[in-house]
Amino acid sequence: MSKREKRLQKIRQNPRDVSMSELEQVLKDYGAWLDRSDGSHHIFSYNIKGREDSLSIPFARPIKSRYVKLVIEIIDQIREEENRD
Repeated sequence: MSKREKRLQKIRQNPRDVSMSELEQVLKDYGAWLDRSDGSHHIFSYNIKGREDSLSIPFARPIKSRYVKLVIEIIDQIREEENRD
């Protein structure tokens, strides 16, 4: 299992205990990038099916699990697209 898969597995197993740096690294592992950090929000951009989209995550400690679960859904879509190619 690669490092990127291990990081993803870790946040899948415990979405309530994820730091912003861990979440950012997992997003970067799958092609997303930090577009900007406006005050209390981090805005990540990513491509799915050739379309660019973005996700705004409030910087709170701890990060709410609903945002972690949303990131996991996005990564699953990116992985699905990678497997089609």
